[in-house]
Amino acid sequence: MGKVIFWILVVFAVLFLLRLYNSGQFKKKQNAKANKGTAPPSAAGESMVRCANCGIFLPRSEAQLIGGAVRCRDTACIAHE
Repeated sequence: MGKVIFWILVVFAVLFLLRLYNSGQFKKKQNAKANKGTAPPSAAGESMVRCANCGIFLPRSEAQLIGGAVRCRDTACIAHE
């Protein structure tokens, strides 16, 4: 019975050491990314506009200005002038 408890403790110790090693590697990768100068993606992104016909929001680069109103690229919205 003592041998079983010993081996269970050994297995848990090995798993614990592996976890410590992996967390150290993860921290090294995070520090390397931070030192590399790569900024995380901006949360601001592109400004959104609302289609005058159907009311959906879409990025300004995908919108069309037709007759002074912002429209999406859907054929129904373009035809509805």
